[in-house]
Amino acid sequence: MVEFAQLFTEHMDAKGVKYTVKSENVVNVTYNGDNKDEISIYVVFDKDGDGLVELKCWDVEKFKNKKDSALKVCNDLNLKYRWVKFYVDDDDDVIASMDAIIDRSTCGAECLSLVLRLVNILDDAYPEIAKARWA
Repeated sequence: MVEFAQLFTEHMDAKGVKYTVKSENVVNVTYNGDNKDEISIYVVFDKDGDGLVELKCWDVEKFKNKKDSALKVCNDLNLKYRWVKFYVDDDDDVIASMDAIIDRSTCGAECLSLVLRLVNILDDAYPEIAKARWA
């Protein structure tokens, strides 16, 4: 496991947070929200050992054959939330991600804080996303 991923998992162990190690540089943390039942965040650490991390949620919402609605809601959300970028992938799914530079000495706390920020933003934004999906 890469050093920053190890520091992150050690911090979560100390805090009692459940997670799944997906690979040497990817850790998955899942929470239940008030508006979205399951919010699964993948924390992807740089394989070269740099203090770079990307957090992604691939399961925000599927907009099959409604790409225009997906693009509009992503644009609206990108104006509203500065920490997270929302975009539409090739399958017309809405994806959310954030990037950060982290410090070795505070890696665990920083990454957990970023996970919680992303979860809170996704849960807050989900009614708008669902409304666009089913409109």
